[in-house]
Amino acid sequence: MGETLFIWIPDLMGLGFIFVLGACVGSFVNVVSMRMPEGMSVISPPSRCSICGRRLAWYENLPVIGWCIALGRCWSCKARISFRYPAIEIVTGGLFAAYYATVFVADPHGWWGRSGGSWFQGQGFIASLPAFVAVLGLLAALFAATLTDLRSYTIPLSITLTPTVIGLFAWTVQGFVSQVGWQSHWPIPLANWSTCSMVIGAGCGTAISLVLLSKGLISRSFADYHEFIQDGDVLADYPHARREMRRELLFLLPIVALGIVGFVIGRMATDSPPLALQSLGGAGIGYFVGAGIMWTVRLIATSIKGIEAMGMGDVHLMGAAGAVLGWIDPVVAFFIAPFSGLSWVVLAGMLGAVGKGSPRREIPYGPHLAIAIVALVLLRPLVMDAGRLFFPGLILADSSLQGGPRKVK
Repeated sequence: MGETLFIWIPDLMGLGFIFVLGACVGSFVNVVSMRMPEGMSVISPPSRCSICGRRLAWYENLPVIGWCIALGRCWSCKARISFRYPAIEIVTGGLFAAYYATVFVADPHGWWGRSGGSWFQGQGFIASLPAFVAVLGLLAALFAATLTDLRSYTIPLSITLTPTVIGLFAWTVQGFVSQVGWQSHWPIPLANWSTCSMVIGAGCGTAISLVLLSKGLISRSFADYHEFIQDGDVLADYPHARREMRRELLFLLPIVALGIVGFVIGRMATDSPPLALQSLGGAGIGYFVGAGIMWTVRLIATSIKGIEAMGMGDVHLMGAAGAVLGWIDPVVAFFIAPFSGLSWVVLAGMLGAVGKGSPRREIPYGPHLAIAIVALVLLRPLVMDAGRLFFPGLILADSSLQGGPRKVK
């Protein structure tokens, strides 16, 4: 027994370190989810008691421990401090530790190894650090987006843009630092020249559309939305949703057009791009597929129903997931999320939360997307097995979901 414990010591130390790191990140998630819906800076002012305004000492800001030391009350005015703060820190630390256990502790050749552990453990912790950090950043952003969406029915762009940038940068760096010979087990689908060129073209189209938007040459959609919001409401019955979809189509035109041009040009190449470019292209196409599938639903559903059917925060959330996890996972998550939504409706109905006079949308869709993505990251084998059980003819192969042979020639 002592020998077994000795073998587990490094894993336990690693889990403990990652949990503490996650709890520290969770402290920042608290700040983001509380301040952003109020339009406040997440940097200034420093943390303080919401009742008496006293600035918190450094030890009071320690994740979980600070709340326990103060016994859940302000040292000055004795006001109760919500358990929400340590709870969010514990959950974030748990998410980080769970992912570490999935890819670095679980048997890479066992059932949990289908989550990609063979690649991560084959590379080693240091060599796979860019990819690992990218996924941790996504998990933190998903949690922050969920808390913010539940509170304000919006997901700020800064929350989803951060993991997107981290993902694109991390996978590029990963292509430089990875050990040779592991391309066939890359955690995200690698891109050939046509895909890389398409991503470059679509990226240039995005830049052009943003410039046109900033110069006022194309109109920002829902710019007058605030005029239809009543005092105390977070949602409005906006009457011009179909008109706004035409404006968004105009914004998307350069992106689609230059993406097609890039794809055609890329097909002329006969060799393979460098690994770093393949990896960046894989992250880039993941972003455009993730955002594109949600934006397509938004355009079609809004045009049919005449009301905004999908928020732009959901579009950017799935784009961020694609930039970190590649293009396959957002597609799978898109089909998982409705099951989360249906489960909530059933549960809310059983608890009496849904009834006459309840809000038009009891819970936003962003949290369901986040749950689906987290399920793919942490419970991938369960998702794959459930998929085979219910859709044996449609489910993707294990290698497509978790990092089997994916290199594109």
